Amino acid sequence: MNLFQIPRIIKNWSYAKDIEYTNNFEQNKVSFGRRFARQYTKSKLWEKSFLEFNLVPDKEEPVLGNLLMNHYEDNACTHIHKDSAPEGYVHVRANVLLKKPNRGGDIIIEDKIFSIEENDLWIIFASLENHGSTPIEKGERLIYSFGSLIKLESIKKIL
Repeated sequence: MNLFQIPRIIKNWSYAKDIEYTNNFEQNKVSFGRRFARQYTKSKLWEKSFLEFNLVPDKEEPVLGNLLMNHYEDNACTHIHKDSAPEGYVHVRANVLLKKPNRGGDIIIEDKIFSIEENDLWIIFASLENHGSTPIEKGERLIYSFGSLIKLESIKKIL
């Protein structure tokens, strides 16, 4: 599914500096050089992040929720994948780049690479689209990821 006709990236999102998070990292068991920290306190910016794309989230995504994601070793990347969602819903993620490596760490959505900078906000329809990231070099990538479930019928209205 190609959803590229909608705006993908909000450059230098004005609320990026207001994100509060904990960094109680767990290793990602799927690949090397990656870790994550679940954010158990619902962010005040959760709904606001989706409203930037004219989306109203129905509920927080229950499996992963909100996450702080970190790639910290050279060549670490997110493999291309789709996430799951309950029937009738779409798993949607609004992500903010908090720290950019010297090279790499750009997002890939349906085989298209999008260049992102620190404080950029972008949207991924995680259960509909193949997505991942390019490998990092020299530095680390830190992303805050807001997770939600949005009814499929609501998504269809914006396509």
